[in-house]
Amino acid sequence: QSGGGGGGGSRLVHFQSPESLRVSFDLPNMGKTLSGIGIQKGVTLITGGGFHGKSTVLAALQVGMYNKVPGDGREFCVCSASAVKIRSEDGRNVSEVNISPFIANLPFGKNTEHFTTADASGSTSQAANIMEALEMGAKTLLIDEDTCATNFMIRDDKMMRLVHKDKEPITPFLYKIKTLAKQGISVILVVGSCGDFFDVADTVILMDSYACRDVTESGASQGALHGLPKLC
Repeated sequence: QSGGGGGGGSRLVHFQSPESLRVSFDLPNMGKTLSGIGIQKGVTLITGGGFHGKSTVLAALQVGMYNKVPGDGREFCVCSASAVKIRSEDGRNVSEVNISPFIANLPFGKNTEHFTTADASGSTSQAANIMEALEMGAKTLLIDEDTCATNFMIRDDKMMRLVHKDKEPITPFLYKIKTLAKQGISVILVVGSCGDFFDVADTVILMDSYACRDVTESGASQGALHGLPKLC
């Protein structure tokens, strides 16, 4: 059901996997073969217009490691047991967490290798959530831009020209995502407002009125055309 809400009822749309991303599994106990979309390791973007199903797909994935009640409809929507949903949590407590890969050089020399606060900001809380998840063995990060700290995720050309990197403690997640992938950490990211992520994506999935399309080649061409802003 669309996040747009409204009182007009909901319309059922059966999920169909793009042929390019389709995989099959034998289910011997059920005596059948099941086919559907298979999201590969690496960096996957789920994009599309507002209320077209991006966050709905991620919401199904984030509980994909749990058993479902028969008839739930998500019985075969599965995800790695080491997947973790990441978001910002303004105001959370953080105790002795190394967030320096993302945030360093804070004013007044505040230490980010053993970062502690009783009232974390959006960016420091999201950095702490990622580092804690990795420390616990997470291999897949599930992220929705709607629940992220914008300044933690991206920084555009204009802002980088105005605020020099020596004065900006945050290294945006955009510039760390490939490093994570090289270390075996996959990222599934819902994004609808920043095309810079196309440049670091291995797979791009477009949700269009809850229909799923593989637009990886189109996303790659956009990334190649514009490239990442230079971190300055």
